[in-house]
Amino acid sequence: MDELTEFSFGYWVRRRRLALDLTQAELGRRAGVSAAAIRKIEADERRPSCELAELLASALGVPAEERAAFLAAARGLASIERLPVAVGPLAAPAQPIPPATPHNLPAPLTSFVNRTSDVAAVTALLRRPDVRLLTLVGPPGVGKTRLSIHAAEALLPAFPDGVWFVELAPISDPALALAAIARQAGVSKRADEPLAQRFRAALGGKRVLLVLDNCEQVVEVAAEVSELLRACKGLKVLATSRVPLHVYGEHEYAASPLSLPPPGALPDQMLEFEAVQLFVACTRQHQPAFAVDAANAGDVADILRKLEGIPLAIELAAVALRRLSVAGLAAMLCCEANWVDAIQATARDLPPRQRTLASAIAWSYDLLDADSQRCLRRLAVLVGPFTLDAAVAICTETADPADRARAQAWLTALADHSLLSPEPGRWRLLEMVREFAWNRLDPQERDLAQRRHADYFRNLLAQSASDMAAIERDHNNYLAALRWFIERGEASAALRMCADLAWFWETHGYVHEGQALIRRSLALGGEVAVEQRIGLLFKAANLSWQRHDFASADEFAGQAIAIAEDERPEELAALFNLVGRMEIERGEFAQAEAALRRSAALARQRPELLNPGFPLLQLGEVAWARGDLTQAQALFDEAAALLPDAGPELARAILHTDRAEIALARGDVVAARGELLLALPHVRQHVRRVRFWLVSLAGWLLADGSPEDAALAVQCLAAEEGLGERGGPLSPIYHALIAQRRRTACDLVEAATWSALWRAARVWTAQEALARAESWLGR
Repeated sequence: MDELTEFSFGYWVRRRRLALDLTQAELGRRAGVSAAAIRKIEADERRPSCELAELLASALGVPAEERAAFLAAARGLASIERLPVAVGPLAAPAQPIPPATPHNLPAPLTSFVNRTSDVAAVTALLRRPDVRLLTLVGPPGVGKTRLSIHAAEALLPAFPDGVWFVELAPISDPALALAAIARQAGVSKRADEPLAQRFRAALGGKRVLLVLDNCEQVVEVAAEVSELLRACKGLKVLATSRVPLHVYGEHEYAASPLSLPPPGALPDQMLEFEAVQLFVACTRQHQPAFAVDAANAGDVADILRKLEGIPLAIELAAVALRRLSVAGLAAMLCCEANWVDAIQATARDLPPRQRTLASAIAWSYDLLDADSQRCLRRLAVLVGPFTLDAAVAICTETADPADRARAQAWLTALADHSLLSPEPGRWRLLEMVREFAWNRLDPQERDLAQRRHADYFRNLLAQSASDMAAIERDHNNYLAALRWFIERGEASAALRMCADLAWFWETHGYVHEGQALIRRSLALGGEVAVEQRIGLLFKAANLSWQRHDFASADEFAGQAIAIAEDERPEELAALFNLVGRMEIERGEFAQAEAALRRSAALARQRPELLNPGFPLLQLGEVAWARGDLTQAQALFDEAAALLPDAGPELARAILHTDRAEIALARGDVVAARGELLLALPHVRQHVRRVRFWLVSLAGWLLADGSPEDAALAVQCLAAEEGLGERGGPLSPIYHALIAQRRRTACDLVEAATWSALWRAARVWTAQEALARAESWLGR
């Protein structure tokens, strides 16, 4: 096989078929499809599914060593030029070829991505003797129809007496739906005989598969279909619907969105994911040379995450690339309010429900009763997963048991219509459904829903301000509520929420958002207690220096000190301790020492207000920065004696991490390891301290000069950099350590290995990084 072709995949199949002296009908019989399907493949009007490509490879006698290239070319993922065309006859199959199954399955004109696991799962279910009725359910645009066609195509050999596809979308009358089913199945029209008897007479024990597409408009036919199954023992039904049919014996299969690439995936890795495969295939319909590369990979990933892997959304977004760049499309999806309506098909032959995302969702929305529609619209004010309590607060007039039961019924109805997804203890709207519902809120209803949302989450936050995990679960809704109060000028509520969220913002790295929201809330004015105002200014200054916005930090701290000197002098110890931290971060160690010594003196007078260990700990950092390791160690030890053994968490994290650095500077790797182990339980809840700890662990790993440990150190440094994207830069002391440790690791780790390790570790979460690092430290 040495002749190479420069033509398309379809032309290659035609040449190969002719070289083997096969007709289109004969090749179709060998592959289990119709001659019409082979004709469309050869004309490049259709790409074969993965299952069909495998069958074609066998039918065309593609050798095992060339099968991977054939399958890649079949899916449009590799050039056909790599594929040789054989000449000469192909040996006849060892087994007789069964006659082709009669069917009317439509041939899709666009790509079906490699949903091998879905097709395999559906076909496995329908091969089970106990599964007679299987319903594919899922949200609008998830690809239920396409999946049903390809599953049915794979099942052709299992149903030799016929596979019949019935499109029910245009039909709203159950009687007409039943007539359409009978017509496609070849069952005669006899008004004087019940439908079940006519099916029994026509089909008897024949093995037939009915594919009923878009049943949601005529769910009433489900009972009749159940009767047909009882009458015809060889009959099975594969249905697609946005709502379950709810009949006895029904099995459900949830068609899920396409797989998405993880953050930081490289361009060549991205093509392993179904959503990317579909996006590329659809874009190549009008941009044949389109590819995911280093320049557009980030925008492609953002687009697909926004669209949540929904095939119809991806297909419509690819159409938008006729007029937008990839970056422009990503920006539109991020910023344009009506993006659900903005991306739309240009093909004139698509049914109306598939021309825009909005019309696809409206198809389901219009099937809801008025109460469920109102509930869906109001749920649009929620951001991300939500609880039943939140839905009750926003969608009902009271929270009494009757209203709660009604809300539960509405949520169940929305889930039945695939507009809402249940999660453990929560519910979630797909982003495109949320956008659709938001656009259908009139101004009065929107204001009501937002008021209820803001009041509910303000009260919920007040009850759980110390529960960081609870705040993290609902953080996006807290932000939405806070912004609404700010926009309405409701200073008291906004300031209260800022106070409750500030520690979460600091520990979880939301320093940019937190600082900006506190500033906006303070600017509203209004009556605020002196203690609360000082506290908010303290928190704003604290968040400001963490992003190295020292001008804002000075502004906020200066205002707080001025108020405290006049009205709350007991707050000055904590405020001068804050100023000392700011000066350390700025690299101004003389000013830091002055502020911290003043803080320590005040703290010794009132230790119940501020433990003196805090300013002493930071004075130790000043000594360390100046190179006086002996004084640094003495100050750390003095601070350790004053701080409680069990906390505070932040102080213990700083103490043990800094002590580890002193031990490393002295060459005592055993002591350094011990301090890192002591720090570990205290750094977990503070992303900034996780970053410091990872830098120190990298130093410990590099101490013995081992290339293997150096590779682990590279991952520590990469994870620190990734975590720093949200939380701001580290102090000058640690900046110098990072630079030095990168240079050391670079000398020990090959460039290619470094690059791969860095890319992988840079996207780790704090908890992922700690889990890996703990295992390295525990060796």
